[in-house]
Amino acid sequence: MVGLPWTIWRLVTTLILSLGGLAALLAALPYVGRFWGAVFERARDFLGIHAPLGDQLFSLPGGITFALPVLAVPTPLPDSLVLSIAGIVCAVVLVGSFALPERFTPLRYLLRFLVVLQGSAILFFAVSRDPFPYRLQDHVFILLTAGLVVMGLVPLVLGFTLHLFDLAFWKKLLLTLAILIHLAVWIPLQAVAHLWLILHGTALLMPVLFLTGGLLLDVLVFVAFYGWALSWRGEQERRETLPPVHLGRKARRR
Repeated sequence: MVGLPWTIWRLVTTLILSLGGLAALLAALPYVGRFWGAVFERARDFLGIHAPLGDQLFSLPGGITFALPVLAVPTPLPDSLVLSIAGIVCAVVLVGSFALPERFTPLRYLLRFLVVLQGSAILFFAVSRDPFPYRLQDHVFILLTAGLVVMGLVPLVLGFTLHLFDLAFWKKLLLTLAILIHLAVWIPLQAVAHLWLILHGTALLMPVLFLTGGLLLDVLVFVAFYGWALSWRGEQERRETLPPVHLGRKARRR
């Protein structure tokens, strides 16, 4: 990047992809909302969730409103049996993390981190006498809005990062579309998965799912696509590599 010459064409294409991508996303929001609503409806029937489907408006800057699907489901709270089972599972996972070989050190620390998160949730429900302040509907709504914010940041973040590299314009365009389309499909499925897991595992799973299976996974989707794009060969490198091959072929023909 230090030795890469900056050109007017790359500046213009960066602005087009960043601002144009954000404008295209805003224009497509009504269609995205209807698609998410259809996903929720099909998932509700497939998973056997008996709850009415409605819309909840999310306000964006500039007076833009976006209808997000919402299922009117109750928030299941854990009883003493669920807390006991969860405590036993956490203890088994904690002991098992110490039994893993040393080469699995990252996994060992991840399991212990999850045990700490889940243990704090168990402690809260075991000792707290106050009503649980978070509804399952709010959890799903936050997941959808956070995912929507990530989608809005994709063109802008790419403009300050990937678009600075010497990649072909069509590659940058297709990568932007691939990330946005992937997130548009991933986010409602992620929210429905959270909904189903919490309905069956009670609100005890909500903190762990929110911190490790929510916004973090959305960001990792972007990171995965970004890392894949950085493996592509730049246009300057391609021009410097291909001509000798063509010249060699011409020389052999002569």
